[in-house]
Amino acid sequence: MQWVTLNADMLAEAFQETECQDLLALRSTADPVPGICAGIAARIRAAVQANGRTQLAGGECDIPQALRGEAVAILRVQVLTRYDMTISDPRRDAATAAEARLDAIAKGEYPLAMDAVATKPTYHARKQRWGQPGSGGLMPSLLGRRPLRG
Repeated sequence: MQWVTLNADMLAEAFQETECQDLLALRSTADPVPGICAGIAARIRAAVQANGRTQLAGGECDIPQALRGEAVAILRVQVLTRYDMTISDPRRDAATAAEARLDAIAKGEYPLAMDAVATKPTYHARKQRWGQPGSGGLMPSLLGRRPLRG
């Protein structure tokens, strides 16, 4: 599974060009975007780890490529909320759906691609022996039965 870094560069994916320019004007020296990205990455990594099917890779802000869309949807809403900008209903719905998918991943209801192929289970049992039951065999006892006539 490929892992990507969630950082402020993903703002270009989350917003249109004019929105990015407005956000750049609002961002100051105390930029909250790196902290928001780190929080979202931690949330996604916690869901992946809780799933138990995929091992975490990369650094603290690395997420699976398959969850990049969910990260962008959540990032978009959190940045707009932080800067007190209006959030459209489709964007809010996308973030809600992304959160629901992360919850499903954490519960194991939504599988992620596994890093390695799972091994097949093996079964072990004692070897079958043919013979009398008293000696550990599987053949029924012939004692007390009449022989068949041909």
